[in-house]
Amino acid sequence: MKRHSHFRFSSILAGGIFLAAILACSNPLSRYTKQYKCQVAGKPDPHSAYEFVERGMEHVRAEEFDCALGACSEAIRLDSKSATAYACRGAVLANKGDYLKGLADLDYALKLQPENGDIYHSRAQVQDKLGETDKAIADSTKAIEFISSEFGKSVAFAFRAGLYQKQGELDQAIKDYGEAIRLAPDFAYHFAHRGRAYAEAKEFNKAIADYNEAIKLDPKSPYFLRDRADAYRKLSKLDLARQDELAAGSLEGKSSTAPEDTITTASNSTIEVKDPIAEGELAERVVELTKPSYPAIGKSVRALGLVVIQVTVDENGKVVFASGVSGHPLLTAACVAAARGSRFQPGGKISGTISYKFEVK
Repeated sequence: MKRHSHFRFSSILAGGIFLAAILACSNPLSRYTKQYKCQVAGKPDPHSAYEFVERGMEHVRAEEFDCALGACSEAIRLDSKSATAYACRGAVLANKGDYLKGLADLDYALKLQPENGDIYHSRAQVQDKLGETDKAIADSTKAIEFISSEFGKSVAFAFRAGLYQKQGELDQAIKDYGEAIRLAPDFAYHFAHRGRAYAEAKEFNKAIADYNEAIKLDPKSPYFLRDRADAYRKLSKLDLARQDELAAGSLEGKSSTAPEDTITTASNSTIEVKDPIAEGELAERVVELTKPSYPAIGKSVRALGLVVIQVTVDENGKVVFASGVSGHPLLTAACVAAARGSRFQPGGKISGTISYKFEVK
């Protein structure tokens, strides 16, 4: 882990059993409680709700989603009013593809914390997975309202833009991407996403202008070059398209000796995990940002790119909520777990994002 300060989840016994039975009958997800039977080598068993949430995130990092589910469920059993615990379990359930039960947990988390923009953003992602685009847009609008950090708000705008784009409302999508760029003008992916919206609207010159900005901000990304190549082809600028395609292929095909925090893929190219970057309110309070390992599940498809995690930090400097905002789904779980392990200076409750980049070296 490295230090950074930049950028940018008796009779008393008899009475207890009776109460537990009542709760079990009233809770449709009760079968997930008291199921934590896992261990982490070299670490003591968790006891508090917060410790079980943290343990759940450790299991997510190891891609042990059943253990993660049990840990988050135990956190709920210990503290039935913990929005973080419900958000934790909701995120794990969604990762397992159980979107309806994940949605139920996120619904309840929002009943407990109705002004938590991070949870609205997480629920928007689940609604999107369920094909409920209008509900996802409504949740994204709430996320925009309640997320306080500029970068976090920019990510919510960009996510809503993608939803509008999916519905074919390209003017509204472009407008939201513009807001995202205004709030985070140094974030390459906002320009690239707006470029794709322009390209879909057949405004290829505007698309190229946005891809140019994305490439300036992140010249090592092959994706932006390929997007620009597609736009050049639409304008019959075949020589320029071919240049970008060759440049993208060169970036994707580089090989080197793998140092720490890299992994060599079957194609002998090396994927490096760059130092994470905290943004928004988090940037001034960073103590340690945990760097994720490249997950084995991503190796088979050579998953690359930027992963952005929305984070909430409590008054003690502990991460109490972390959820994926954008990035490759096979890399997100490792980054969420890494974000959970990061530390910040004590102070008021804050939120922001941590960015993790996986790139060909």
